[in-house]
Amino acid sequence: MPADDDEVMFTADQVPSALRHTFAVLDAVSQGGPGGSDVSEISARTGCHPRTVYRHLASLRTLGMIEASVRSESRYRLGPGIAALALQASDQANFLRSARQFAKETGERTGQPVHVTVFDHGTAVTVASAAPSLGSEKLEPIVLGSRRAAHASASGKIFLANSPSAFRSYTARSIERFTDHTIVSAIALEAECLAVRKRGWATDDQEFILDVTCLAVPVWGANHRVVGTLSVSTPQSESAVLRRDELLRHLLPAAAEFSTSIGGSPPA
Repeated sequence: MPADDDEVMFTADQVPSALRHTFAVLDAVSQGGPGGSDVSEISARTGCHPRTVYRHLASLRTLGMIEASVRSESRYRLGPGIAALALQASDQANFLRSARQFAKETGERTGQPVHVTVFDHGTAVTVASAAPSLGSEKLEPIVLGSRRAAHASASGKIFLANSPSAFRSYTARSIERFTDHTIVSAIALEAECLAVRKRGWATDDQEFILDVTCLAVPVWGANHRVVGTLSVSTPQSESAVLRRDELLRHLLPAAAEFSTSIGGSPPA
């Protein structure tokens, strides 16, 4: 969640009744298995009036969450929408397992703090990190859940460079300055992102935090889409910009293997 949003939590009895009934109907349908459940069975399981059941079934069917059973049009079973949600959950779990593995291995090879990020609300969010015990002690550990503005971070530039729609949305607002090195011109940022997309990696030279430089490469998911980044951070005295070629020899193969492990691949 964005840092400026308040998370609202409800007790079970505070959840709107329509939402509770919808989930109750969905759960009742799932209990019927592949053969499905009819309205009377769903009504009995949920305690909802048949008219209420019909109304929720119509909404769930429109959304692809349920479908008619092969046995009968009057029986309902879980639909492709549920399968897609389950697949996404599985994909996310697979991504996080790989993220932890490749952050750790790459950190050991580079001797520097490494983190994996995803894109959310205009920021690069750290979802896995590793700080090698024999690496630089001049940097604070990269905290899980920490966020960096896209335009001022190597990871964020990867996302903006590979998503024209994200770039347009991002540059529709003012671009914040964090240090004297931050790119704050939309034109300059566009040129930077074009270069990033062409070469396949991005740098952040003290653009978000003074005396910290970063190098990031994309992690590719299905349909040639960037789903994350693998990034290394260094103190300015060991600049990732100056050590670029050395670090890329570790980052690029690791990101390629990471992409393959989650069923992804870069564009041709």
